[in-house]
Amino acid sequence: MENMIAKIIEMDKKARDLTDEAQKSKISYENEILKTKEKIKNDYLARAKDRIEINKQTAQKKANARLSEIEEKNSILIKKLDSSYSENGDKWVDEIVQRVIGA
Repeated sequence: MENMIAKIIEMDKKARDLTDEAQKSKISYENEILKTKEKIKNDYLARAKDRIEINKQTAQKKANARLSEIEEKNSILIKKLDSSYSENGDKWVDEIVQRVIGA
């Protein structure tokens, strides 16, 4: 009888040890999962920031190219207007004056 009680006590101790070990293992895995989750999140955010920076640079290059085109077109238009004014400015002024006072 005492032998059976000792075996039951021994089996209970082993069961508690296994339960404690399983609980420690569970906590360890949970911590590992949290670390992995945080690493994945940080990696994703870092890649997203890199992609945003690349997109920003690409958009800036496109905007600069478009601005250059617009400035070039404006420059050409200004030159045309200056040329037209140089050729016709006096005539336009005379015509405006005539229309204002002679109308």
